[in-house]
Order: sequence, then structure tokens, then C-alpha cells
Amino acid sequence: MPAVTYTLFIDGVPASQALLQAIQQIEVEDHATMADMMRLRVVIGIKDGCSGWSFIDDSVFERLVNLRISVSVGSSRAETLMNAYVTETSADFANQPGSSVLNVVAMDPTVLMNLEEKVKSWPNMADSDVANSIFSSADYKFTPIVDVTKWKRQENEQTLIQRATDIQFLQQLAQRNGFECYVETNGATGVVEGHFHAPRLTQPPQGVLSVNMRDATNVNSFHTSFDMLRPATAQSNNIDVSSRDSQQSQVTNAQQSSLGKNTALSSQQQRRLLPSGTGLARTGELQAYTQALVDQSALAITAQGELNTVAYGSILRAKRPVSVRGAGQQFSGTYYVESVNHILTADSYKQNFTLRRNALGLSGKESFVQSNALSA
Repeated sequence: MPAVTYTLFIDGVPASQALLQAIQQIEVEDHATMADMMRLRVVIGIKDGCSGWSFIDDSVFERLVNLRISVSVGSSRAETLMNAYVTETSADFANQPGSSVLNVVAMDPTVLMNLEEKVKSWPNMADSDVANSIFSSADYKFTPIVDVTKWKRQENEQTLIQRATDIQFLQQLAQRNGFECYVETNGATGVVEGHFHAPRLTQPPQGVLSVNMRDATNVNSFHTSFDMLRPATAQSNNIDVSSRDSQQSQVTNAQQSSLGKNTALSSQQQRRLLPSGTGLARTGELQAYTQALVDQSALAITAQGELNTVAYGSILRAKRPVSVRGAGQQFSGTYYVESVNHILTADSYKQNFTLRRNALGLSGKESFVQSNALSA
């Protein structure tokens, strides 16, 4: 069976053997809609001569110290699981030897983009231009992975004003375009990438999760649910800044690629949203925002479970599709990975996941259709 190994780097230097032996657990939260987090639980003790506490008084985990963890499953190449910066430490002191613990919390590189609130104008620029500029700025030097947005506001009509930190501002722009906005370290190259784009639902699935498939089974548990009242249509109204005419945007169907045969958005007795206060002054912008609300609401089929890492033989990553088989005709198919909680200890590696999709059933394009995926 493949072994799981990991390497922890602190400011680019591998952690000492003493620290690795003291680490009880490393937890990494990989999430599509929230910042990625890393948490370490380290056993501490009184130093020889009662001169202080190990690791706490050694200034190992200082403010914004860089932590990077890479993981290898079996003979596969080590992959960067997370690149993060220390944001918090806390300690639990106990009378019993070996019971005192240092807790370390670190956040992905978006923490660097959240240190300073700014008031800044962005004249004659589209939202994607702003994202490219911020990600590639000298402050961050991230590699931008950005989808082009259509609307470029002209200075003589409307100027885009930032009144937030850089990451808060980009997330606001992403929301109105139906985009994701996050910073992630490329697992293979180690390059830090700034992402501002639509969810990558059409990428090839990163792997296959097999539920109750005898020797092929690679999940320990799998729970699915369909929130039938979540999907909704939407209608928005505003005044166009150029024509001064009333503008209306009405969306009744999801536009994102369907991950199954039957869409989650019912055609009968539809729920309707009436968003207000959008601040969007052009019909095209309002349409994109309204469409994003409908697309997000359609992701109403969820699945949670625990991956058998050894049987899966790899790392499951959020923000990418994955295939599921063995969950019946309705719940088998392609899902988008919303989050993965990685828990590493000295002798185990657990991956707990949350998946979403916007349709039920098989589309017919799944690569495992010819297997016994539907026999369970």
C-alpha cells in the first residue's frame, strides 16, 4: 500500500526533526469560496533548566512567517498542498507531561492582500484589468489567472473606486461577474497564482470517487442531498447610466455547464430573487450579476464524505471537478469540489470533502459509464 509522507517548510527551510516529532496534527482547509487555512497542533514542554517553553520561546512561529507543506502519496511526486502565513498562535498549558499544546493558525497568501484598506480610483479599466494589475503588482508578484470581462468603464461616465483591501475589492468584483477569486500555489510548479475567473466546471475531472464498489471503493463514507428550494430565478432593475432609461435583467435558466442530465432548477413553481442595491449602471453588467445569482443557486446537489487516501492514491483538490460512481443513477456523475479538509498525523492522512453539482443524473459524457458504476 502506498505510504503518505509530508514535508513542512518554515520560511523556505525544512522544519527540524524535533519540531516534526512534536507535531500532533496538521490540518489544511482547501476551499472554493473562503480563504484556505492551515492549523498545526504542536506538543510543547519546559526546556532543560526551566529556562522557557519549547517552540513558544524559540520564535519559530512569528507573525506572518511563511509555512509551506508538500505531500506525496506513494511514489508520486511531492505536491505543494498549501502555502500560508502565520496569523495566530495560542497555547494550552497543563500539569501532565506531554499535555501542553501550542496551536498555530496560518492563512493562504490572501492575508497579504488584506492588511491595508485603500481608497483608490481605477479609471478606464474593466474588472479583469484591475485583477491583473493587483495580482501582478510589486506588492504580491502573483501570476494572474484571469478571465476577461467585457465592460470597461469610461472616466467621463463612471469611475471604479476601491474602498477596501485589495482582496476584498477583487472579491466584490468577482461576485458581480459570477467569478471565483482566490490565491493558490500551483502544486506542481510552486508558483503562487491569483485566480479571477468563472468556476472551472468543464475541466477534466481530477479523479474518480468510487462508492460501494467492492475492491474499487475509495471512499469511507458518502452522503448526498438535494435542496430542492435552493435553485431560483432572478430579476434585477436599475437605471442605465448612459441612456438614463430603466434597465431590467430577468434570468430563468442557469448558464453554467450542466454537470448532469436534469437541471436542478425546476421549470414549475420557480422561486424568484429580486436583488437590489447592486450599483451596476449598465444592462450588460446587471445581466451578468443576475445570471451569477441563478447559477450559484442551481448548485443545489451536495455530497459530503471521507476519502480513503491510500485507495484513492492521490490528493483531492478543491476548485476542480471530480467524478463519482456507485451512488446510483441520480447522484453519480460529475461534481465540483467545494472544499477538502486535509488532516495529517504521524500515521494517517484523512481527506474530508464537500462536493456540489447543478444537475441530477448522468450526462452520458462520463468516462466510467461503461463500468459497473451503476450497479451499487
